[in-house]
Amino acid sequence: MKKLLFLATFLPGFAQETITRIACGSCYKPERDNGIFKVIAAEKPQAFLFMGDNIYADTSDPKVMREKYHQLNIQPDYAAFAKTVPIIPIWDDHDYGLNDAGSDFEMKETSAQLFFEAFNFPKDHEARKTPGVYHSRIMGPRGKRVQVIMLDTRYFRSPLVKVKKGKRRVYEIEKGPNATILGKAQWQWLEAQLEKPAELRIIVSSIQILNTDHRFEKWSNIPDERVKFLKLLSDSKPGPTILLSGDRHLAEVCYLPKAAGKLPFNLFEMTCSGMTHAGAPDDPSPLRVPGTYTRSSNYGLLEIAWNGNRPGVILTIKDAKGKIESRTKAF
Repeated sequence: MKKLLFLATFLPGFAQETITRIACGSCYKPERDNGIFKVIAAEKPQAFLFMGDNIYADTSDPKVMREKYHQLNIQPDYAAFAKTVPIIPIWDDHDYGLNDAGSDFEMKETSAQLFFEAFNFPKDHEARKTPGVYHSRIMGPRGKRVQVIMLDTRYFRSPLVKVKKGKRRVYEIEKGPNATILGKAQWQWLEAQLEKPAELRIIVSSIQILNTDHRFEKWSNIPDERVKFLKLLSDSKPGPTILLSGDRHLAEVCYLPKAAGKLPFNLFEMTCSGMTHAGAPDDPSPLRVPGTYTRSSNYGLLEIAWNGNRPGVILTIKDAKGKIESRTKAF
């Protein structure tokens, strides 16, 4: 299998380079490539956050999954892109192995090892020492540090149950002390990550955190976890923080005012999905920033301007040709 460059520290000098441009995307099918990695390469991002459904394996057969990753690695545009831009990945259900799967997926341990192999995680990488694939990275010089936190919303997530509601089947709300998205160990890890010094934090969840108004997977399927997440942000006071997500086959930006979320800052979440296929219908959300929804194939760009050690961030959603769909000033 072709190996990919991975993470900032493997590019000389990158750890001290001031970060001003990060690209992100999810839901990519190599067999349906539309040239989007060439378009993203032209943006000259300093890192690319691959936010899940990076392949569509949908299998319990390790050989099939390994071949799917191989097809990603040999896709010409992606291979060229990964030689020059650090790829920071997390998975979602289709590269985990099964649609909407959680902790009960039978191949999850093998799937994790194939994920690490495909994205060339070093043998001694911290993520390999614990169950799941969550990990984090701090980039940039002191005073302009950007922390990227990649959450695993699959390996530990409690199984979800669908019930009939009208003509549709929707997920039943899961409650109780054992209902979880991140699992105990990952929650403890996340708390520790938010204590590390950084001037800007980017938290990636493959499924949406803020939007509660659609019938698909989201943090509010297990509402206590969403409440716990927002409380952690409030209690830890991590400074300027941006949320990113994928999964939905649409793009949008959601906004939770600090008063409504009982947070020390206004909270934005940019959803970018999918890179090669989108088209999900418009399920309006009261938290959506007007004008940010698109059903075109898309990717996201975080443009960071530094005024001393204070970051200003613009969240830009672009279509697969690089046309701007929306621009939102986060802070």
